Amino acid sequence: MATFLFLVQLIFIGTLIIPAYTWTETCNLLHNASASNFTVIVSPEAYKANTTYLVTISDNRNHTDSKSVIKYLLQALSPQNDSIGEWKVESKDNCSAIDTAILNATQNAANWTSPNSNISSMEIRVYIVFTSNSAEFKTVTLNKELETTTAPPTTTPNSVSVVQSSSFFIAVIQLPLLLVTSKLLS
Repeated sequence: MATFLFLVQLIFIGTLIIPAYTWTETCNLLHNASASNFTVIVSPEAYKANTTYLVTISDNRNHTDSKSVIKYLLQALSPQNDSIGEWKVESKDNCSAIDTAILNATQNAANWTSPNSNISSMEIRVYIVFTSNSAEFKTVTLNKELETTTAPPTTTPNSVSVVQSSSFFIAVIQLPLLLVTSKLLS
């Protein structure tokens, strides 16, 4: 009976340790990731609260078998490096208090919804994890869309005549000055 309880405890401890080990391994890859030049397209291109964005990853480089893509990791961060918004994906993880969307190698796009907050910019980080236990990343910064307000045009019936009369007045004054200047120079 004691042996049985010991085995149950070992199995229980093993179920706790294995997920923690795999989580740490994936998250540690992010800390050692190097910057890369693969393509990340975020649409729309400007930040706006309560908006759904499509993040598409494209990597057309020729990878060897020892360095083939096994997954993509995506994060959305505020200027203070806090996790923001919500990823609409099946698989997520939490790396150092940052919500991380996980896509397998055959997926190359994910939807992200921005929070209802007033921030000036945010950053999308995309990591490519390879079979060689290495990772590369690229960041895309979205700046807040400039809000332009256009006032309706206001017209005054006499505004055109005022402009015309002031232009005529300036021309009448400049003509004698031009004549005097030309006489002085000659």
